[in-house]
Amino acid sequence: MKTVQISDELFDELKNLVVDPFDDTPDSVIGRLIQIVKKAKSRWSPLDACAASEENETPVKPQKHQTREYSEEEDQVVLL
Repeated sequence: MKTVQISDELFDELKNLVVDPFDDTPDSVIGRLIQIVKKAKSRWSPLDACAASEENETPVKPQKHQTREYSEEEDQVVLL
């Protein structure tokens, strides 16, 4: 068995994750967190999400910039 030192703040956060105060130990809470992370990783992967979104995207067509001729009669704004 290994010994791990953690800050008081982290230990307080760990205590907040206790499900059963009579049976939970720091070891069981950390083990539960590891199981949750493993399950989340198996359900979703950022690389899979990126590949899926690229497949569903429609290609973006570049838009031509339209220029407009102004007549002297139109109001013009001058920035100083």
